[in-house]
Amino acid sequence: MTVAFGAALGLAAGLPAAAAPAEDGLKLDLPAAAGATALGSADDVVGLTNTTGHDLSKVVLQVRLTGGLAQRVELAGADWCDHTKTTATCKVDRITPGQGFTIRLDLRARAKAPLGAAGTVSVSARGVGVPAAYGTFGVAVSSPPYTDVAAVAEQAQVYLHTGDTATMGVEYRNTGPVPALLRVADPVTAGFDDMTWLDCPEDDGDACLVQLPAGQSKRLGFTMRLTGPAPAEPHVAMTVEGAYDRIVTDNLAVYPVCVYDTGRCTRHLPGTRSDVFAAPAPRAEPAPGPDAENQAVALTQPEHVPVAVERELAAEEPYSLLDEVTGILVYSLLAVLILGTSVALALRKRAADRG
Repeated sequence: MTVAFGAALGLAAGLPAAAAPAEDGLKLDLPAAAGATALGSADDVVGLTNTTGHDLSKVVLQVRLTGGLAQRVELAGADWCDHTKTTATCKVDRITPGQGFTIRLDLRARAKAPLGAAGTVSVSARGVGVPAAYGTFGVAVSSPPYTDVAAVAEQAQVYLHTGDTATMGVEYRNTGPVPALLRVADPVTAGFDDMTWLDCPEDDGDACLVQLPAGQSKRLGFTMRLTGPAPAEPHVAMTVEGAYDRIVTDNLAVYPVCVYDTGRCTRHLPGTRSDVFAAPAPRAEPAPGPDAENQAVALTQPEHVPVAVERELAAEEPYSLLDEVTGILVYSLLAVLILGTSVALALRKRAADRG
């Protein structure tokens, strides 16, 4: 790889120097100290600069976890360099005068690694015709930052005809003390297709990546088209990267679906034991026109329930906690009675056999 100018690989950052550069050669820019957590690190940068007045060829930068550090920390990433869990090797064909490059190290604490100072990282650089440069910096293991992000679905139920395109939304709230990087998976669900994000900051192909500062909220909208009368419930899964999420049970947004074609929902209506919300009503054919197809629909509940459906729901007995508890007690007493009878018969037979 040839480095013709600093932008090719990133101009060496002005980091706290922990290695004395040669007067005319290779200059290492190392962090004063580095940190490692169980989730890795992203702020540990190592830089290299050509301080000579001529091009340098066959330049090699090597990073190595020394001694006991390799037992407590592993090298999880090193940008474009070749790396193992303990070493990274970065090679370039040529660096012009005054230019260089930086690499970002991802240091990950191993399982059950004790907190505190863990050891040192050794860095060396060499090139043709110049003295080699050496340096070290310390690494400490610490606990990863904690955050608390919750997902809130905008719609309690989604009412659709087969073929309708629905616009749905989810709001993410970060109530934790540190920023969070959210990875929101594409909500692919049986019975729907043509999923499209409306306001995704960064789409990586199968998920939307969202930077959410501490104490702030972010809404994500998306559209999906209903393809059949018996869909599954769309759900949007989210994970937090770079920090521990205190509560993960509130990371999922789920959307119950009610289909006009069948008059039924994907779950029972609140306060009832029925999934019927309306009389079956197949979708009416739209009037001809350029905008007649693939229009997003309003996700509102019908203004009223048809009389026939109201009667069906009214005929159902309302849910009673007392009836449920009474039923459980009756079945429990019946089970005890059966068990007691079995034990009595067994004891009687045993007594008869001894007699």
